[in-house]
Parts: sequence; structure tokens; C-alpha cells
Amino acid sequence: MLIMKNSDNSEKNSVPSILAALKSYDGCEFDVRLTKDRALVLYHDAKYNGRRLLETNFKDLNGVHTLQELVGHPQVIESINNNGKTLWIETKEDTTLGIKRDLVYCQELARSITDLLNDSYLKSENIRIISFSSEILKHIKGFLTCRIVPYIFTRTDSLIRYYNHKTIFQMFISLRRYILDTKKMGINGLLFYKRYLRGFFSLFQPSLEEIKLLGKDNFILGTGVETLEEEKFFKDIVCVTDYRGERKGGRGKDAGPLICHRGL
Repeated sequence: MLIMKNSDNSEKNSVPSILAALKSYDGCEFDVRLTKDRALVLYHDAKYNGRRLLETNFKDLNGVHTLQELVGHPQVIESINNNGKTLWIETKEDTTLGIKRDLVYCQELARSITDLLNDSYLKSENIRIISFSSEILKHIKGFLTCRIVPYIFTRTDSLIRYYNHKTIFQMFISLRRYILDTKKMGINGLLFYKRYLRGFFSLFQPSLEEIKLLGKDNFILGTGVETLEEEKFFKDIVCVTDYRGERKGGRGKDAGPLICHRGL
């Protein structure tokens, strides 16, 4: 695979960056939110220029693309329908309200995405809807869904790198429990934080082989990775990767899907 240059953050989650990713990877992951005028936009943060996205109309978003632009693009349709590439659409909750969950927003976002995709020409079997919010996923109909756990905040002043007191306790919850609970919800897969099975917290978790057995029967398993070595370690499951270097020797025989994180 060619060496890929990282895009500037402002260029991520855009139609060109996703198109570039679909040429070199098995699929692309990107974020979707609703604006005040209910446009489905490709955007990661809950705020735009310090203002809540849900209080901002689409016309006021400079350089931001819509999900409709993406799914209607001829090259995207070609990649998904004829080349077997996949779109991994992360549906984002509105996090500007703190711990209070906006259930109406969750339902509206799920319904809007489902309606738009059903009206598109894309093959539904090549689309994955993913989210940290099971409340959003349970309202998605007709598409494969994946739950993401847990939400890990990164803090430079934390005593333990990558963790803080708000989320560290989640890492002691067994992936076995997360998988079984996710199946009970009727959700089709689980994307888990890589550090469950790497380093200190792996002492409290099942092995990767045990996880794969729990995830059988077409249950999707995946994680996010940042290096080629991590891609090789998790090669048997879906890897949502931030690695943009060369892959000399590949990731190994029968490696699973390699999904580009937010485009190139």
C-alpha cells in the first residue's frame, strides 16, 4: 500500500477525503451530526467555531459537506456497489448538554439517516451505522449496526496516560459482558477500545481468541489502531486505522477489513 499523507483536520470528514480513503482501504469511517435546520453533515465536533452545531444552520458552516452529497456521489456509489467497499457512519450524540441525553435528538438522527440511506442507490449490506449511543442504534432499521465502548477521554494531566477518573472504571468491565449485552440489544457488532487487550487492562479481560468466539455468528468485532504493529495484532477483526505509513509484508494471511479513520 502507498504511503498516505495525513490530511489537515479541517479536511477530514469531507467527500474528497472519504473518496481518497475508499481507493486504498476496505472502507472509511466518518462522523455525522444534525444542524439546526436538520441537515445531516459530515462533522466530528458538537460545536462549530464555539457555537453549538444544533444552533447553527448548514449555510453558516464553511467547507462542511452533507451526507447526502456523499451518498449521491457517483464515485462513492461505484466503490460501494461495484467494488465492495464499506461506509462506517458514526452517528454522534449532542454532547453539549452534559450528562443529560437528548432522546428526541437520538431518534431524529437515526430516522433521518435511515430515510436518507433508503432513498440512496447504495447497497445496504455495505453500510455500517456505528455509535457510542445505543439509543441511536436501536432506532436504525435495515442496516448493520455496531456499538462503540467505552468512551475514553484523553487528558495530558492524567496520572495514567489515556485515562481519567470519569472513565477508567469502564476498563475493568469485561468485554464478554459488553458483547453479550450488545447482542441482547439487537445490535450487530461491537467496536472496543484497543487497550482492553493491550497492556495493563488485558490482565482483566478475555483473550482475543475468546473474544472472537463470543463474537461468532456474523457478529462484527473491531477496534481502533494507530500503528502497523497494532494492525497486525488485531488483524483477524475490523481495524479502524489512523496509520498512514507503508505496509511492507502486509498484515498477515486472511486479515480482516482495514477501515480508514475519517478519510485521507
